Amino acid sequence: MKRISTLSSIVGLSLLAAGALAIAADHAPLPQPGPAKHAPHKRFDPVQHTRHKLDGLEAKLNLREEQKQAWQAYSDAALARAGEKATAMQELHAKRSEPRQELDTAAKLDKAAEFMRAQADRLQKVARDTRAFQQVLTPEQQTIFDLYWKSQQRRTGGHRPA
Repeated sequence: MKRISTLSSIVGLSLLAAGALAIAADHAPLPQPGPAKHAPHKRFDPVQHTRHKLDGLEAKLNLREEQKQAWQAYSDAALARAGEKATAMQELHAKRSEPRQELDTAAKLDKAAEFMRAQADRLQKVARDTRAFQQVLTPEQQTIFDLYWKSQQRRTGGHRPA
């Protein structure tokens, strides 16, 4: 009987202590927010991103000396496109604070069609540059090239060759 009394005293004191801690936690002052502890958001740099992808691809291809001129033309074209994209992104960012021009439906559709034509032209240039480069590759290198870009598409959700 003395044992049950001691056990119930211990349980009672434990519950009392837990309740006191809960009440104290409810009334404790909240931590004040301090300065941000993370680095500022870094903007996406298409040129740096493209250069990184091209460096990875070049290392995997093990290009021979006679292929390096074609590689240089391919990578220069890819970096030029990335530079154009960076410029377009900067212009778009600068326009964010400007009020948007309200267009009617037909004008919006015309603008979308113009954008799609420009995208199709850019994609055609990518295909032409890629085809020219792939012509100097061995069959093994072509397989590596195709597998590399396929892995990039999976990783980036459909990103095409630079």
